[in-house]
Amino acid sequence: MSAVCLLGDSIIDNKVYVGKNELSVKEHLEAMSESMFNQIAVDGHTTQDVLNFQLNQLPKISTHKVLSIGGNDLLQQISFLKNKDALTTKEVMEQAVCKLAPIKKRYRTIVEKLSQENSKLLLCTVYEGNLTDDLFYRDIAFASQAMVSMLNDVIFSTAATFNVDVLELRNIFTKPEDYANPIEPSHIGGKKLAKGILGWVRSV
Repeated sequence: MSAVCLLGDSIIDNKVYVGKNELSVKEHLEAMSESMFNQIAVDGHTTQDVLNFQLNQLPKISTHKVLSIGGNDLLQQISFLKNKDALTTKEVMEQAVCKLAPIKKRYRTIVEKLSQENSKLLLCTVYEGNLTDDLFYRDIAFASQAMVSMLNDVIFSTAATFNVDVLELRNIFTKPEDYANPIEPSHIGGKKLAKGILGWVRSV
């Protein structure tokens, strides 16, 4: 039997965002599989939290690990995206790279440590969210896609460096109903994510 460890943020720990009779990602996984699922992921956590807390909670035995982290790191950069100062394109891009640099360093450190474990590892990309209809997020909806793409480039390049698999969440969360709010998985989106995770578990 597979023993799957789930690390990251509310992309996995989404219980508080689904309805009373709806399922979280972990509950979907348990409903669709007899595998064991150990959830370490915590709503609101960032790459720094994974380094400081989640890596210390890894079970002694697991056959598979899933990491979905980085979205909250980007949310901390909302003030940068909403900045109305006049900047050149060069300045904007340079600032974006500088802001992503520490996230990239922490992410690579996390994956390096996880890849040393005797289990399979799956990295999840960051999705774009359902921002265009939200009053707070709509003005940065398109700009945020650029930041998401830059972070996902980090994820793909890190996966290549450590020879681990990637699950592209932008191909899973494709409709408004996949989200419980602008940035959290719904019951429907969570089920799609669970299917993606299980498809990987069964294939490796």
